Amino acid sequence: MSETKRKKVTIKQLLQKKQNKEMIVAIGVYDSPMAAIADEIGFDLLINGNAGPMSLLGHPTPLTVRYEEQLILTQAVSRVAKYGMVIGHMPYMTYNGTAEEAIRNAARFISEGGADAVKCEGNKHTAVNVAEIVRAGVPVMGHMGMQASRKLEQSGFGFKGRSADEAAKIVEDARAFVDAGIFAMILEYVPVEITEYLARTLPVPVISVGAGPSPDGIYLISGDAVGYSAFPRPKNEASFVDVRPLIQQGLSDYKKQVLDRSYPNEHFTQHMTEVEHEKFLTLVR
Repeated sequence: MSETKRKKVTIKQLLQKKQNKEMIVAIGVYDSPMAAIADEIGFDLLINGNAGPMSLLGHPTPLTVRYEEQLILTQAVSRVAKYGMVIGHMPYMTYNGTAEEAIRNAARFISEGGADAVKCEGNKHTAVNVAEIVRAGVPVMGHMGMQASRKLEQSGFGFKGRSADEAAKIVEDARAFVDAGIFAMILEYVPVEITEYLARTLPVPVISVGAGPSPDGIYLISGDAVGYSAFPRPKNEASFVDVRPLIQQGLSDYKKQVLDRSYPNEHFTQHMTEVEHEKFLTLVR
């Protein structure tokens, strides 16, 4: 029996998965090699979040990430992705000013970055511009809970929504984003009670990253999953393999063989023919 031919993931399919109680599996990818592997495995969402410029480019905070950097990483993913939906994260303050600016920046992620949609953090006030982006024809995924680009306002990184008042505020902001027209939502670092409530009451998929089990879907950053990042793995996320020792071993062996002159050996060495070598020596004398 032949395998079902894979098709590009669409918003309609994601909404149907929620309705059918099927899990959506999302992965954060930031370069072509990782994106190609993830797309071959078959993830629904290939998200180029703000962790990309941090883990790959060494930004200690997403507040310093330039729009062009996020755009370039999104291009690296979209060039090799055939099936997964590519989501480009909107960097700090690229959609918080005028509606015109927000639409223009979001549209560039589609037209230049090759993304299928953009991702926006924020609150009920940000939802005004999110609605304008959606109205202009750019699909938007929301991001609630711990929001890296709002760490100053939120008093740093870490879990959000531990108190009833803070949890109610997250729900209020999430509802505003849904009213603005988002097709799905990432929920990061909140108690599972908030995750379960929003997944149960919102019409769009609620995908958890460090926010406990969600009946709609789970999101994990690829660098955290395999141990490949410039920073330590967050303690609230799982790691399934650690490639760092393998990389360290390979690079150490390379250095050692260069120092003891065993690399490159004859197998990796090309020679001129004797005739051409003699001719070369004649020409350079």
